Parts: sequence; structure tokens; C-alpha cells
Amino acid sequence: MLPTDFLTEMAHNQELSRDQEEVFLLRMGEGKSYEEIASELDTSADACLKRMGQVYKKFNVSGSSRGKENRLRIFLSNQWEQRKAKISAENSQELPVSQETDSSGIEGLETQTPIVQNLPAREYSTFVGRERELGRLMELLDYGHSAHLISVDGIGGVGKTTLVVEVAYRCFVNKVPAFEAIMFTSAKQNHLTSIGLLPRLIYQRTLRDICREIARIFEFTEINNLSLHEQIGVIRHKLSQIKTLLIVDNLETIEDKQEVLSFLYDLPPTVKVIITTREQTLFVPIRLNSLPKEHSLRLIQNEAKEKNVNLTNAESQQIYEAVSGVPAAMIYAIGQMAAGYLLEDVLILIKNPQGDIARFCFTTSINPLRDKPPLYLLIALTLFISSVTKETLASVAFDKPDPIVISQALVKLQQLSLIHRQQERYCLAALTREYAWAELYTNPQFEQQLRQRWVNWYLKFSESFEDKDWKQWNLSYESLEIEWENLQAVLEWCIANNRYSDVKILWNRIKEYIFIRGYWDEHLEWSAWLIEAAKQAGDCFTAALAMCDRAVTLVRIRQDVYLQEAQKLLQESWDLRHHQTVSFELKLVANMVILHVHLGQLQQAQEWLEVKQQLLEKANLDESEYQGEQVQILYYQGQIFYRQGDLSQAQKTFEQALIEAQKIKWQKATAAINNWLADIALLNGDFPTCRKLLEFSLPMAQRHKDKRVIAFHKATLAKLETACGNGFQAHRLAKEAAESFDSLKMNAEAQEMYALLTN
Repeated sequence: MLPTDFLTEMAHNQELSRDQEEVFLLRMGEGKSYEEIASELDTSADACLKRMGQVYKKFNVSGSSRGKENRLRIFLSNQWEQRKAKISAENSQELPVSQETDSSGIEGLETQTPIVQNLPAREYSTFVGRERELGRLMELLDYGHSAHLISVDGIGGVGKTTLVVEVAYRCFVNKVPAFEAIMFTSAKQNHLTSIGLLPRLIYQRTLRDICREIARIFEFTEINNLSLHEQIGVIRHKLSQIKTLLIVDNLETIEDKQEVLSFLYDLPPTVKVIITTREQTLFVPIRLNSLPKEHSLRLIQNEAKEKNVNLTNAESQQIYEAVSGVPAAMIYAIGQMAAGYLLEDVLILIKNPQGDIARFCFTTSINPLRDKPPLYLLIALTLFISSVTKETLASVAFDKPDPIVISQALVKLQQLSLIHRQQERYCLAALTREYAWAELYTNPQFEQQLRQRWVNWYLKFSESFEDKDWKQWNLSYESLEIEWENLQAVLEWCIANNRYSDVKILWNRIKEYIFIRGYWDEHLEWSAWLIEAAKQAGDCFTAALAMCDRAVTLVRIRQDVYLQEAQKLLQESWDLRHHQTVSFELKLVANMVILHVHLGQLQQAQEWLEVKQQLLEKANLDESEYQGEQVQILYYQGQIFYRQGDLSQAQKTFEQALIEAQKIKWQKATAAINNWLADIALLNGDFPTCRKLLEFSLPMAQRHKDKRVIAFHKATLAKLETACGNGFQAHRLAKEAAESFDSLKMNAEAQEMYALLTN
């Protein structure tokens, strides 16, 4: 029974009335019948039942009368266990089993009715997390629930056995549900401990082993001389008379799995069975995924404290990220540090595909998959940084994929918890990836085939982004956004392996996306490589194009050192312009204009703008492209007037540019021009016009996810809200703009926003 003081506190927390509290304490604390309670309180049994019904409502417990009482008992038991765990952690001292932490098990407990049991010792001092799974298991174990066979599945080391043992102890200590026997059998061959992998000397790997263990617990070992069929008959009869919890741990390593499952299916209804397995089953399932970050960090800190290992928060974070939320790996990591290993060495040990972690978590699952489609898919999945579709994965893993084989293989990998499905996409956990990487490197020929199909797939995928108008926002970037991390990995691998032709193709197809989304670090890194590679290949066309592309980003960053490099690149591109098209020359000259604007060399900017006008008049462009170039000329002319301080002329020029941009439905130009007009309106004190312009074009920029344009809009809005005395809104917008500018390396713009924040 639960302590009266604890139940009294729970009653007060739920604001039970005096009458409700009396019934609650006598029923839940002393286990008295309603007739006994009625006699003690000098009332009727019906009145007591009514009061108890009110108690259920205050505890938010619904369902049938019997079910409500059981659910309330389970809830109270869980709360009591959590309370004891907290006390244990605070006092840093061992408690008896009934208070969470007795590692010896059962002796010494004061019980009214002895329970036959063979539970293993707990391997932890304080149970952390899994509250939802604990509650669900306790609910399923109640005899009011029809579930007979319950499975707990998940990857090796995720805490299946730990969870089940914890539930079994709670059932034993609290007698809720009221089992008369709790039996534990395990086919697990090894323990992953804090000091490494240890073999289990006693385990049950066959149905006969399980029967022998049951006979030992019930002390009728004489049946061991009978045939297996006769043993099963005796055991079924015995179990039909006793409410029993039977745990079968590590189902996947049992030799005669089908016979064991048949035995479990045919057990009488007095028996509740929990199976732990790495394979997903068709029983009533409880799926264990990685331990959430909050609980993982708490477990790491608990283990570190217990083993006298000093860990900073940053070091705890490193361990968490390395082990992907796998509890066994966390405990192992802390144990290794307690043994004298440095953190950096432990992180290497964790990732070692031949080490203790890999052998414990993966070897049992992987070995049966050798030379079979599931393993090929698993290995192929290591190439993808983020999730991927079935079709993509199949195209990379196999030269001629069979849809049925692929579906079956993916199901098998999911059943083994080696991969996860997120809607229609598949991914690997970090710890699984390390092991799969090792499998990849053991077969260089297969890796070469995989890599080629991987590159080919993304070359094909990127075709749809070829020859897009760089001046326009492109709504079709959504698919590219989903695949961005995977495509990034392909591009970086091609660069690392000097695959110039592939890099050139991919770069020309995705460079505008990179610029718009604000991936400027990658833009600068990849363009630098491409420039040098193009020069070495004697490819003047690509070299000039890449130099111009790089200069575009450098100019927008506006830092002095970057502007100097941009000037050099643009001049070199100008020298190579004869290898290019007229469209390229026009783009190059436009960058010359904006470069000199940012350098404050407005006369030179004006001269280059005139060069652009001359080139345009000579060019044989279609009407739409010609109109776009005219918008550009007006746009840059407006900037020159603005920098000269001629706001009136700047406004007129921008307004003309806006009219022309809207004629050709050029949304990107429309948003940028509106931003300049809003800046002018703000300087002129015309706050309503400023707000109207920004509120029109900001949603447009946000819809197209143009990071730089969005940042400029928010910066102007922040200044507007400041001028209007809206401090809260101004602070929020300035902070958002500053963060965006920072990520784009636009230091001058960022500093302006930070200055606004301090005012």
C-alpha cells in the first residue's frame, strides 16, 4: 500500500473535499471495501461510491468503474516511484527496493503475500525518463486490459530490458497489478556494462531452457525428465492457477523462435507476457526510440555523479550527440571515462565499428542480413545526410531495383529498428550510421558503384533547375530545399575527389538557390574551388562565370577585404568577356556598377551604368529580357541618386523602375525597389507610405525565402517602429535582421541593427 502522507499530499494537490479525501485514503491507502468505509464514516456504500466517482473526475480518470480504479492506482504508483527517485537523487544514497534502488532485488521486503520471482538486479540507481512507456505498460499489464502478449521493441541498447525490469519491480513492490509470480527469462548473450562487453553465463535460448527456468522458480524441477510436450502441459496447468508476469527478453536470439511464440500464444489468460525484441512484432507494441535529449542529459549527469566523473554541460552534450540518445552507450561512455579514458578517446571508442557498442547494438541484427538486399539498402543510406525517398534510395542501392524486393527490405530494416521512416522518407540514426559506414568501406568496389549511382541521381535531379532566370524568384525550389543537405554532400564529395565536370554542372544549376537562401559560406567555398579548377582545365568560359558569381556574393557582403577581391575578380572576368555571351557581359557590368556604389565611387558607378546601357542597345535580346535589363538600369540609377543624397530624384527613378518591373511581373525586383522607396519615405517622415510599401513586399520575400531581401525589409521596419515609438516591435525586428545579416557576413548592416537594439 502507498504511504498515507503521500496520498494525503496527492489529495490536497487535486483539491479533494474533506469527504472525498476520507474515502480516497481508506480505499487507496488501506484497501478497505466500500461497505467497510461506509461503516467507518457512518454513511452508505452508495455515498462512498459517489464520492469516489468525484475523486476520479478530479484526477481526470475516465472509463468503467473497475478500470478507473486500476488506472488511478497505476497513476499513484508511478507518482510514488518518481517521488522516491527524486528523493534518492537528492540524498545521493541507496534506498531499498521499495524505494527504487536496491540492486540485490527482493530480500528484506516486508510483504503480506510472498510473490514468486527471479528478477535480475537493477543495473541503475535512478530510472530516468520513459514515463509515457511506463504508464502504457502498466495499463496493458492490468487484468482489466485484454492484452495478453506485449512487445517492447527497439534497437540494441535503447533500454528495452531496463524498462521491462523497472516495470516488473514496480509490480512487485506495489502489487499493482497483483501478480503472484514474476518470471524473467533472457536469451541475451552479452551485457553491455560501463566497463565493456561481458558474456552472460546463464541464458535461455530455447523453449526447453525457458521451461526449465519456470520449473526451477516453481520448484518442480522433476518435470525436466519429461518430454518437452509433457513439460509444457504441466507448466500450462500450473500457470492457469497463478496470476503470472512472464518476461521473455531478447526474442531475436532465441534459437527455436517459432516454438517459443507458439508456447506463449497458448498460455492461459492468467499470464501476461512481455517480449523484448529488436524486431517489430504484431503483438501489442511499445516502440522505444532514442531517449529524448532532456532525459539523455539527465542520465549522463546521473551516471557521471555516481562514478565521480566531472562533466561540463558541453561535454555531456558531446556524449549525447555521439550516442544518438542510446542509454546503454551513455552508460558505457561514462564508465570508460571513470576507468581513465579522456572524452575524446571515449568518443572514438563509441564510433569504433569493431568496438563494444557496435557489437552489442548491431552485430546480432546485421549478421543475418549479409549479402542480402536489406544490407545493401542500409549501406546505401549512409551516403545520404538527411532523409531520402524509397525511390531515390533504391536507385542508388541497385542498378535495376525490384520494387517488391525494395519494399520487403525496407520493412525488414524498420522491424530491426535500424532505420526510421519519416512520412515517406527514410533515415539513419547517427550511431547506426557509424556501423553502416564500416560496412561500406569493407567493399570498395560496391562503394564505387554506389557513389557513381548517387552522383548520377543528383545530376538527374538537378536538371530541372538548369537555365532558370537568375533574376526571378523560383517557386520550384521546394524540392531542392528538401534534398539540400543530400545534394550538398554530393557536391562536397565531388570536390574532394576532383570531379570537375560534375561540380561544374551542379554549380551552374543550384548557384542561384544557394545565393537566395543565404548559404553564402558554401557559395564562397565552392566558387573558389571551381575558379581554380576551371583555370587548370583551361576552361575560360567557366572560370569567368565562376569569378562573376563569386564577386556577386563578395560585393553584397560589403566588407573591405571582400570588396577588394570582388574588384579583382570582376576585372579578370572583364578580360575574359569575349569567351562569354552578351547576357553575361550585361550581368558583369551590373556587378561593376554595384561594386563601385558600395566603394563610394559613384562617378565610376555612373560610367559603368552607361556602358551597360550601350551594351544593351547593341544586344539582340527578346523583349522580356530587354525590359528586365532596363529595370536593372533604373534600379542602379536610383541607388546612385540615393547615395548622392538626391532623394527626390532617387524616388522618381525607383518609381519608374517599379512600374517597369510590375509590367513583366518581376517580383524580386518589385520587393527590392519597394524597400528602397520605403527607406526614402522613412527619411521623409512619411511613415504610412513606408509601412504600406513594406507590408506589401515583405510577405512576398518571405514566401520566396530570399534571406537577404527579408533582412533588409525587417531592418527598415525596425527603424520605422523605432520612429513610431513601438519599442517592443522595433527590438524584435532589429534582432531578427541582425541575426540574418550576421549569418550573411554583412557586418555593417548587422552593426546598424545591434546599435538600434542598444538605444
